[in-house]
Amino acid sequence: MGGHPGTAGTGSSARGLSRVIRAPWAETGAAALLAFLLFFNGTGRAPLIGRDEPRFAEAAREMLARGDLVVPTFGGINRYDKPILIYWCTMASYAIFGVNERAARLPSNLAGAALIALLAWWARRRWGPGAGLTAGLLLAVTLTFHLETHGCTADMVMLLPTVAAMLALHRLTVENGGPGAAAVFWIGMALSILAKGPVGPAVAIFTGAGAWVLARSWRRWEAVALGGLVLAGWWRLGPEVLIVPIVWSLAETLRSRRGRKILASLRWSWGVPLLLLVTLPWGIAAWRATAGEFFRVAVGKHVVARSLKPLESHGGFPGFYLVTGVIAVFPLFAFLPSAFKALWRPLKRDATFIFLSAWLLGPLVMLELVRTKLVHYWMGSYPAGVLLVVWWLFQSRSPARRSRWTPWLLGVGGVLVAALPAGLVLHFRLSGLLAGSLVLAAMLAAASAWAALSREPRRSIWIGIGGTALFLAGLFGWFLPQLGATLVGPRGAHRALEVRKAGERIVIYKARDDNLFFYLPLDAVNCRPRECLEQQIRSGTDFLGVTRLADLEKFERKNPGLPVRIVDTVNGVDLGHGHWTKIALFRPGS
Repeated sequence: MGGHPGTAGTGSSARGLSRVIRAPWAETGAAALLAFLLFFNGTGRAPLIGRDEPRFAEAAREMLARGDLVVPTFGGINRYDKPILIYWCTMASYAIFGVNERAARLPSNLAGAALIALLAWWARRRWGPGAGLTAGLLLAVTLTFHLETHGCTADMVMLLPTVAAMLALHRLTVENGGPGAAAVFWIGMALSILAKGPVGPAVAIFTGAGAWVLARSWRRWEAVALGGLVLAGWWRLGPEVLIVPIVWSLAETLRSRRGRKILASLRWSWGVPLLLLVTLPWGIAAWRATAGEFFRVAVGKHVVARSLKPLESHGGFPGFYLVTGVIAVFPLFAFLPSAFKALWRPLKRDATFIFLSAWLLGPLVMLELVRTKLVHYWMGSYPAGVLLVVWWLFQSRSPARRSRWTPWLLGVGGVLVAALPAGLVLHFRLSGLLAGSLVLAAMLAAASAWAALSREPRRSIWIGIGGTALFLAGLFGWFLPQLGATLVGPRGAHRALEVRKAGERIVIYKARDDNLFFYLPLDAVNCRPRECLEQQIRSGTDFLGVTRLADLEKFERKNPGLPVRIVDTVNGVDLGHGHWTKIALFRPGS
């Protein structure tokens, strides 16, 4: 296996770094601390953004208020979209630090920093001084990963145990690891299931199938048959066609003495009971509390339906993740062709190289067949890509060479990422943010061009890391808080609290801005259908209504006998739909 700590392949820069960071724990701690400072930056200044953040944050607030550890609710309505772990983590953060944006996002910040520490430790142990810091910070500034560490969503609390389990799986299958590694694998899979259902196990399963594909010698007809099956899955049949290669690989593994040994290393006899011990208590409680409805929605809609059709218009085209990776996985994506080109010939039979390549590519094939596509779905494989790039940098005695694709990917990706904040400013006509957004864009574009022109790969990567880190620090520390101040949901909620009379109840009608709930009292009434608002008005009770102005006007046209009086309107940005809109505050009566 190429590259060991202390070899000449670490180069003079690594030897210089080793004098600064002498111990593995120091390098690991430095990577985690720097990453956490980046992740924590601006989390208390920006309001909750998008749809997912407010839903997770508000559901945890409602659960904490009720003292409920089993069933999440949003706006008083049961929320079955994701399992329980993110809600528990957010509730714990609220209990310690209070209910606010920073506390809502802290579990993702901490999980992201812990994952950076884990990856840095693994890279440092294998490739010596400098490898850990490079691996940790390269992942920390990868755009989609960085975005998820800033949000109150389930992704980071799912990714941390998944990556721990995958590294333990490598230890078990490649390095003959013992019971400790097996325990880490099964507990990691269990926590991943509690965070986001079958995502973690799917990463492990398709990594195993991918390793079988990469390690096997293929006859031409077999390769054609497998390729045809994948094409059929993409065209119409969906990811279910991959059951065939999974069963095929399992059958061949069971026929092989080494394969049986690898499977036995997982300690199934006590590993599966351990997984059930962690997951079943909440699973049984949720089943009983909802009469099974939680799992019918969570599995039927959010697993099966997502694989068969593009939910919420989140479809995609062939090669979706590779095309969008230029932006979504920047700057890591730019260096992957160089790493593969350099490592493939000398290491294509190396067990660790096969494992990391399968971890990167196996889930990718599965995701390309899934009908619902979002750029962050591939995030579970980013650590494998980081480790391959760091291996390329630190593995040989001769200087690493870049692929001709790397400068182009750096330049194009950097310009496109740099243009994102300025594009939002121009689209929404936020003239006050134009100068700052252009400074951010110029800074990242210049750093990307410098990295693209630098012929020395390590220097190129560190320029990319540094330039992207500065861009992201400005994006989250200044730009998003400023943009957040224009969002219609928080603006409407704050104005409603100013207008509200003492003791007056708030009624939210046809909520289109999910972050309204987080900024309004817990006793706000969530009226979804028109009949609900009709009943509130007919009851004769005074209340302050909050809704989109267009929805209120539509209600008035359909109910001329139920007059309402507009108290105020609030103008703001609807980020999801890309336009300015108005929220109306109203009371019953003419």
